[in-house]
Amino acid sequence: MCKVLVIGAVNTTAKIIQKLVDHNLHVVGVLGHEPKNKDKVSGWADLSLLSSTFNIDYKGFTKINDDANLKWALEAKPDIIFAVGFSQLLHEQWFSISKLGCIGFHPTMLPLGRGRAPLAWITLEQTYGSASFFLMGKGADDGPIFSQSIFKVEENDDAGSVETKILKHIDVALDQWLPELKKGFWNPIPQAEYLASYYGVRKEEDGLINWNDNAGSINRLIKAASRPHPGAYTYCKDEKLTIWSSRIEKEIQFKGVIGRVLLKNDEGKLLIQTGQGLVWIEDYEFVDQEISINVGDKLGYNIEDEIYKIKKDLKKLKDE
Repeated sequence: MCKVLVIGAVNTTAKIIQKLVDHNLHVVGVLGHEPKNKDKVSGWADLSLLSSTFNIDYKGFTKINDDANLKWALEAKPDIIFAVGFSQLLHEQWFSISKLGCIGFHPTMLPLGRGRAPLAWITLEQTYGSASFFLMGKGADDGPIFSQSIFKVEENDDAGSVETKILKHIDVALDQWLPELKKGFWNPIPQAEYLASYYGVRKEEDGLINWNDNAGSINRLIKAASRPHPGAYTYCKDEKLTIWSSRIEKEIQFKGVIGRVLLKNDEGKLLIQTGQGLVWIEDYEFVDQEISINVGDKLGYNIEDEIYKIKKDLKKLKDE
């Protein structure tokens, strides 16, 4: 029976472990990333609990390339390693631990969208995603592909619903491929390098909303930054306001000052003027305290006014 070792940290890793067990592959161990600040890892999953459920040996790690982790993996004698969902590069030694190699996962239509933050990017761009399994090498997501299951990101999808689609298509891709793997078929197909494209890292501060952008761009940013990500955000009454969901208003004929609240409905949803078009913010919360937002309030800062206030305050401090 093929022996499999899994390395990972997130919901997709947990889904893959579940599918390996469902298909009766012998999972000989799980290395689970245990970061110091788990809240900063989008979609982090406690793989120790899942491993315990299936009686799988488990070892937590902070840095995957530590000698203790390599030794532990070597003693497990895996035929295959699945390395999915942790933002650390594997040392070359890992590629010689397993007999057949290391298998990676990426939720884009490889060779399109290699690189970082793919969930956020495909949601932002409202493009296609895919559950793509490939043979890992020295490059970033550039190895030959074993299986892909492609899906479309729809207009109303946010990061949470796209993640659900990814998990669903992991099922589809592995249900197609794992029976072949168990029979000994090992024939990954090389990626077309001339089609390759790449995504760069996205960070929490990239969720800052510029209300001068058009309604479509702001709506997609809010959806891309939504859970399991930290959320898109703006400022209101000198407090940070996180926005989790939104929609474009296409019927109401209303025009106001960019960033101002034009309407507030009975459910507390706010209609905001953008640089072009209107957007409803539907699910939102202040980071530190609850503050009432009313019609006429303005979101974001007037930069020149804020600079003026700061310079006045600095001058006052110098004079004192």
